[in-house]
Amino acid sequence: MTPPTPAPVDASGNHREPPWLARIRFGPALAVALLVGGLIRLLYVSTFLGLPDPIIGGDGLAYHLESLRLANGLGYTSALIDVGAQTAHHPPAWVTVLAGFSALGLDTIHGHQLLGVALGMLVIVVAATIGRMVFGDLAGAASGALAAVYPGFWVLDAQILSEPLALLMLGISIIAFYRFSRQTDVRNAILVGIAVGLTALTRPEQVALLVLLAPILLRARTVSLLRRALLGLVVVAIVAALMSPWIIYNASRFEQPVLISSNMGTSLLTGNCSTTFEGERKGFHDRKCMRLVKTPEGGADRSVIDRLHRDAAIAEIRGNLDKLPSTIAARYGRAFGLYQTSHTVAEVAAWHRTPTWPVWAWVISFWVLALLALPGIVTALRSGIDILPLAVPVLVMIGVVAVFFGEPRYHTMADLSFVVFAGFGLVTLAQRLATKGRAQG
Repeated sequence: MTPPTPAPVDASGNHREPPWLARIRFGPALAVALLVGGLIRLLYVSTFLGLPDPIIGGDGLAYHLESLRLANGLGYTSALIDVGAQTAHHPPAWVTVLAGFSALGLDTIHGHQLLGVALGMLVIVVAATIGRMVFGDLAGAASGALAAVYPGFWVLDAQILSEPLALLMLGISIIAFYRFSRQTDVRNAILVGIAVGLTALTRPEQVALLVLLAPILLRARTVSLLRRALLGLVVVAIVAALMSPWIIYNASRFEQPVLISSNMGTSLLTGNCSTTFEGERKGFHDRKCMRLVKTPEGGADRSVIDRLHRDAAIAEIRGNLDKLPSTIAARYGRAFGLYQTSHTVAEVAAWHRTPTWPVWAWVISFWVLALLALPGIVTALRSGIDILPLAVPVLVMIGVVAVFFGEPRYHTMADLSFVVFAGFGLVTLAQRLATKGRAQG
């Protein structure tokens, strides 16, 4: 397919939009997106009303219950299985935010769902802001509209998962990186450090966003080499300062080092054992894999168990190296809904205690989003637009899926970039169609 071409430009370099596109204004379009997005999310949350508790499952239920324990002064402790045990299964940011609102009286499942909805509304705003900052007002309006209706966002908003907060912080990080790239100074370096640090405390893998520092600093040739190095150190120091209280706290309660989460080894094992290298669950996860590990007599804390799980996972990977390439391909197929799709949808729905239709809507809409993103990416590359801050979350997602396992939730952090690229893709397609119409007229 021939990629779309940018709209015609006038002498000042501005796009000459078709009349119907020119009438679209960013502010009113964002207001409509927020209205529609809020209505969709509230309608979806309303489907949970009247259902018996607990009405959610998986990590969402754990976040909810652990936040109540934290709000009641019981610290970061487990609320399921080994109740009361010290835990860092999840990074602290989302549990802490939930606990803060719980202490204020918003402590029910529905209350926490509404908090997720509120954060989801802010994700719409940051998606539109990034689109506008990188590609212009029309792309910003289109990005906000897509973020409002995309099931991959509003389904998770209602599941009390960390994704709404993580997407918000990731969006702020991307904005901060673009500002830092355009004006490489101390103020923007501080903003980048704060944004990345808080994002990593919500989703640990997002600390990889720091790789953006190198290309940004290398390109800032109007700034002296020494100053660039110092600005890079400022960013890293702020990220380290934000993460260090959690790391120090964990050192006081766990036997093994725990940086952000004590779930790394467990996640690695559930995606790397005999049942996930072949058969029905190939490329997916299997929590029964944890039975491979025997807990030491007398018990062990979460950090020790995670270390044992990690060692077992590495042994499983070494024993299945011949199957690893096809398994990694299956992981991508699972994540993108292209392999064993019905099985993946059923498993994800059961884990979250939701009907299958929202998950199907999520999977199918991602295909549409990815297809719309392609012309946006191609046009951006041809136009010399800097897309690196948007590309890095996609690269992080590709790495995470390859190492662990595939399911739709694992591409959620990259979906913010896909939404923005798709918004630009919609605009470029509309411009191309309008240009063809004028030529034929």
